[in-house]
Amino acid sequence: MTTIYKNNNESSWSKYVLSISFSEIIDGYIHDWQVTMNKIVFDEQVKTGSFHGLCPIDDKRRLKMQGLIAKGIIQPYYGATSTNACAYTLQVTTPTCIIGVEHEMVNERVSFEDTVEIIQTDSSTIGDNQKKGFIVAQNEYRTMQKWKHWNAKDEFTSRYIYKFSSCSIGSACTVIDTFTKEQIDISDYSSW
Repeated sequence: MTTIYKNNNESSWSKYVLSISFSEIIDGYIHDWQVTMNKIVFDEQVKTGSFHGLCPIDDKRRLKMQGLIAKGIIQPYYGATSTNACAYTLQVTTPTCIIGVEHEMVNERVSFEDTVEIIQTDSSTIGDNQKKGFIVAQNEYRTMQKWKHWNAKDEFTSRYIYKFSSCSIGSACTVIDTFTKEQIDISDYSSW
């Protein structure tokens, strides 16, 4: 079960307002799929020095990557600030949710359906229960609240798709309104 924790205590919003935790099963599916996509990129980079001309690697890195193959390690190069090339989406369709993963370099997508539980709680519970997933902090949540297409009563309905893109220094978040097709980047880049 995927769990969405909503912090109801505004005085402790700085760290967590929303916390999305994927179930272990979904996390495993995502991991396995990412390994497959990463292997496609890794093999091409080792063979040609880039992935279809993207993310080129020099001979020194290529030699190091060849050494990783012997150890069974798949570690493609996505640039200096990226640890992976995936973006994740979440759309709540109570009592389930749809979790999408897009490997932006390979241009492949996969989606999973999981049951969803929305828990109204405080930040201590969220911190204790955070697993594989994503966080929306105070500044990001406030930006979303000010958006002209935001309707709080639809927060956990199919109206909104939450999209998360991770890099080595932070996680960007975009919210898409499926009614208007408009979107907003709520990321708090100043906190990175």
